[in-house]
Amino acid sequence: MTLTHFAIIAVCAYLLGSLSFAIIVSKVTLGKDIRNYGSGNAGLTNAYRTMGAKKTLFVLLGDIAKGAAAVSVGWALGGPVGKLTAGIFVILGHMFPLYFGFKGGKGVLVGAVMLAFFDWRVFVIAFALFILSVVLTKWISLGSILGAVSFPITTWLFYRDPVLTAMAFGMAAAVVFMHRSNIGRILHGTENKFSFKSKKRSKHRLTERRSNMKVFDWVPRLGHRTGDAAAPERT
Repeated sequence: MTLTHFAIIAVCAYLLGSLSFAIIVSKVTLGKDIRNYGSGNAGLTNAYRTMGAKKTLFVLLGDIAKGAAAVSVGWALGGPVGKLTAGIFVILGHMFPLYFGFKGGKGVLVGAVMLAFFDWRVFVIAFALFILSVVLTKWISLGSILGAVSFPITTWLFYRDPVLTAMAFGMAAAVVFMHRSNIGRILHGTENKFSFKSKKRSKHRLTERRSNMKVFDWVPRLGHRTGDAAAPERT
């Protein structure tokens, strides 16, 4: 892979990663920024908790598409190293999106897409650890961390390539770093647990808050009108 190919892959992948579909969907459909609700994370889990399943489906498809597009560019221009290069930069774009003030998600879904394109064996092991952890603990964050940690380990086991393993380690470290607050809550036993039962209660959280804001927006106006009406009585 030439330096020119590296630059093209890095720029394309980063710009694709910066398309944060959790933010886009929340703004287009609800007129609100998902980063101001729930956990404040522009990711799939927070999208599901705050917007419900239907809108989250668009987030899921969008993030899968951008990850697949980035890795495809990397594969075409740089082979296996190009795929991992694209994976690194699409995740960085997702975490620090150029279009949304460099505040995005944690890169889990995009990373999973990259793993699936990189090597199905690596993906299956990471996904199995994720599912097992979530089933046992109900902590999606812990499953995400374990899946990320497995990436450099399985890359070394299957490839014995120090360059690929180092790149995999860098990606895993970035994902774990973005979950540092979750790790603190896990250690203190205060991390939120995932449940399908809470979906109905949280499904319309954004729309409900939007409606409440409209109500409160009218309060000053009503107060002014009341004051105007009451003025003659004071005289």
